[in-house]
Amino acid sequence: MQHPPVADLTIIVANYNNADFLEAFLQSVNNSEMLPKELVIVDDGSTDRSPEVLERFSSLPYLRTIFFEKNKGFTAALNSALEAATAKYIMRADPDDLIRPQRIRKQLEYLEENHEIDVLGSNASYFESATGKVINDSNFPIGSLNIKSAFQKGEHGVLHATVCAKAEVYKRYRYQPYSPGEDYELFARMIRDGVRFENLHESLYMVRIHTGSSTSNISYEAIARTFHFRDQIFGTRTGKTRIWFYYHYIRSYRNYQLSENLFKKYGNLFLAIICYPSKLIKRIIQQLVVSFAIIGVF
Repeated sequence: MQHPPVADLTIIVANYNNADFLEAFLQSVNNSEMLPKELVIVDDGSTDRSPEVLERFSSLPYLRTIFFEKNKGFTAALNSALEAATAKYIMRADPDDLIRPQRIRKQLEYLEENHEIDVLGSNASYFESATGKVINDSNFPIGSLNIKSAFQKGEHGVLHATVCAKAEVYKRYRYQPYSPGEDYELFARMIRDGVRFENLHESLYMVRIHTGSSTSNISYEAIARTFHFRDQIFGTRTGKTRIWFYYHYIRSYRNYQLSENLFKKYGNLFLAIICYPSKLIKRIIQQLVVSFAIIGVF
């Protein structure tokens, strides 16, 4: 049996009490078309069965585990993983999600062929944890200028867990002790300093929606902190009204994704459109362009 090739890449993961999902995550990595040189998982003082699950997979040749005796926080765990990484590229992932088999290969090939790009993200599919049903796909901007523009508006130009970056760049910036909002703050500093970003349009990552996920628990404070970082880094001034509308856009859109009742589902979509109409219209136009391109209209 031929073994998959090994990529010069380290996947960094911060885990805290994700025992119920760790096995599926590890299997998704092991089912990749290309395997990582390293998978560094920092267990941030978990109180569930996470250490037992990680021990069961200790025979994986690329798995490296670091255990904190006490919980130190998400950014401390990620920085510890960054310090331990030895590969040319560093990829992010979360232990309650899944990576698609082609992710490592496609992101590595793109970065090897496009040396001007420092940080590469992709789109992702959001799925229900209980059923595995895909709710929808993300639609992140394509092109460095569009990604830069998104960050300057206080929006996320890349999805944190889909990022694959040059190790020399990632390690130079590191995470500041902020959470939530640590990913926006990190990438916005990179954008300000001229680091080149790109996204692949394809969905290469699976985001699990469950009651404990950050996707399901977005707070007003997290959105306000993101805009605070925006103002600090880019020298802008964001009013409270903008923050209020953007939070309710995000909250309503998440409720649209999660609602099973059709009345509530599309009621939340309507509220999302009211709070940020240009965002939804742009998303619809982009999806139509992609659809037309697939059928050969363009």
